[in-house]
Amino acid sequence: MSRAPHYNALIRRGIDDRALYRRALSQVREPGLQALLGENLQTLDALIGDLQAHVHAAGRTPARHGTLAGAIRSVLADMAVGMAGNRDSAWVHYLARNECALLHVFEQQLARASDDSARVLRVQLSRLHGIHKDMHCLAGTTHG
Repeated sequence: MSRAPHYNALIRRGIDDRALYRRALSQVREPGLQALLGENLQTLDALIGDLQAHVHAAGRTPARHGTLAGAIRSVLADMAVGMAGNRDSAWVHYLARNECALLHVFEQQLARASDDSARVLRVQLSRLHGIHKDMHCLAGTTHG
């Protein structure tokens, strides 16, 4: 049985996160942080594109948009960052928390995946772990 429908949920969540990274990239000031967010955006683009290709190859329509929850998280991020004394730091902490949630969703899907789907998800999970480590290192936090 194809797991492509489950990929669409992951794609939507990835699109939500990518939108947050784009928003953060447009607002942070520190050049090193801008570079890191740009790299993480490229990683999310690749992750989303790969999953969309798998859905398409399974003869299904891949998700192209995020979720309502993602739009709400975006508004909350704007509010939280807008009230912060240090916007760069606020974005790092917000993205780090959000990254935990995305990683958790992927880990849950991997735990329930068939062998073929598990192989696909492990590649994507490896990418997410890199982003996760970057953000938590900057935030001075650990996976929650």
